[in-house]
Amino acid sequence: MKAAVITRPRNLEVQDLAPPSPGPGQVLVRVGATGVCGTDLHLFEGHFHANLPLVPGHEIAGVIEQLGPGVTHLQEGQLVALDPVIACNRCWACRRGQRQHCLHFQALGVTRAGGFAQYVVAPAENAYPVKNLSAEEAAFAEPLGCVAWGLLRLQPQPGSSALLFGAGPIGLLLMQALLISGVSTVTVVDPVAERLALARQLGAAHTVQSGPQLERTLRELAPYGFDIVAEATGHPQVVEAMPSYAAVGGKLLIFGVAPEEARVQISPYDLFQRDLSLIGSFSLNGTLPIALNWLETGRVQVKPLISHRLPLEALGQALAYKEQPGLGRALKVLIVPEA
Repeated sequence: MKAAVITRPRNLEVQDLAPPSPGPGQVLVRVGATGVCGTDLHLFEGHFHANLPLVPGHEIAGVIEQLGPGVTHLQEGQLVALDPVIACNRCWACRRGQRQHCLHFQALGVTRAGGFAQYVVAPAENAYPVKNLSAEEAAFAEPLGCVAWGLLRLQPQPGSSALLFGAGPIGLLLMQALLISGVSTVTVVDPVAERLALARQLGAAHTVQSGPQLERTLRELAPYGFDIVAEATGHPQVVEAMPSYAAVGGKLLIFGVAPEEARVQISPYDLFQRDLSLIGSFSLNGTLPIALNWLETGRVQVKPLISHRLPLEALGQALAYKEQPGLGRALKVLIVPEA
């Protein structure tokens, strides 16, 4: 089979590998589509648990090609979305219900071979049957599962207002999820006009392009601040500014992936005096079924987010789009192995 392999930091090769075989309790999946994520860029650079050489790709959907011994609840030919988190279910973190913090953490496309290949092997318990979706739509189940976990952490209140920094693919998923989870209005900030136009199309009440008038415009929209301020950018300077836009009793959601070495300055007195809550959200935690429900019922729209469908040989180009966001006007890039 063809597979894209990170052989060493910043070196990617498309190789011919022997197709894997499913062991007991596993399934072999013929990959239909795999989404390109910022984490893939971190792995390409040799960061974020990278165990090289590695076939990356963790936003995976495809058709079950073969069942391993003992798998009886799935069928060959069935379209499934894969939860990449492989937890031991026995350690301290797992027994607390924090599978994504498993002390023996493994993940498809991160520590094990992932979806930037024609075939991938996964634990059968990580494969979720998909109804009335294409493989391309189902590939959004993993990032949307991360959004679902973020909202479970955030607990938005009915009728609240939200300010969201970032209208990239994950930001636009988060925006839609906020709107179906009780938030009345979402204001979206981004430097790219085309992304803001898409945010309005998908339900944003207000959109503001980054620039010198940003603070003034946001003050006019919410003189007393927003109930929720969320970021899906990973930029430390955005995180540092977030408390200033929050209402008394507001919640701050750190959702983007900032550089590991980044540091910000936030006033602890400000958090204390204004009853602010600072909330982090990492990965997904058994939330793929929530994501699939949103997708299968049409509550979250993903087709408008797809900007590119590329073959395996173009994964390097897709990573360049991630590294240089303005390049190619890319939004969500999918790798389609059979393209």
